[in-house]
Amino acid sequence: MARIYRWHPQLKASINGPVVNKTPLHLQQSDLDGACGPHCVLMALMLFGILSRDEVTAMSSSKREPLANLWKRSSRYYFIGSGPRQLQSVLAPYSDLVTCKEAKKAPLAQAAKTLLQDGVCIVGISNDDFSHWVLAVGIGGKEDSDEDTLLILDPGLPPLPLLPWNSTLSVKASRRGNHRYETALGQAKVVIDAVLLLTSLGDDHAVLEVDFDIDLG
Repeated sequence: MARIYRWHPQLKASINGPVVNKTPLHLQQSDLDGACGPHCVLMALMLFGILSRDEVTAMSSSKREPLANLWKRSSRYYFIGSGPRQLQSVLAPYSDLVTCKEAKKAPLAQAAKTLLQDGVCIVGISNDDFSHWVLAVGIGGKEDSDEDTLLILDPGLPPLPLLPWNSTLSVKASRRGNHRYETALGQAKVVIDAVLLLTSLGDDHAVLEVDFDIDLG
């Protein structure tokens, strides 16, 4: 049975990975920082068309509000990591353009609903080896059935050519409460620590839907 993948309509794929308005979207963190959360925030704002790649690149020297405010807030957590409240604080300067709500009950089900409504989600995952924030940009599932996979853009991994995402996360948990996280490097069992639901307050767009099968292994 064919699988259906849907992602944000502003998100395209190029030989260099995901692009928005013909410019790269993916922001890769270094091996030394703990900035996966702020990287996800910035990618979400770029995807919504609120920030451009050039603005993000020059962010630390920007005098514009609220961009300077966002940089000031995010720099506090750049090397030490951030929790849900800290990321909501980072997004606060753009509260008139983006809603940000933490999903408390059935978080991945709420994430799936948000993604189907042209939103994105910042998802906190962890296991015994790492704790990490990733950006969910779309959803997939078998034809004529419930969506079972979140399409993830992971700032800790390089982008994949010709794909708008670089990893996937299973929606349904195992009996032990683990979710399957798959990347080009392999797969891991993770738990969901938090999910932030982000919705643009700008113009509505139609969801892009594509029917095909992909193996990230």
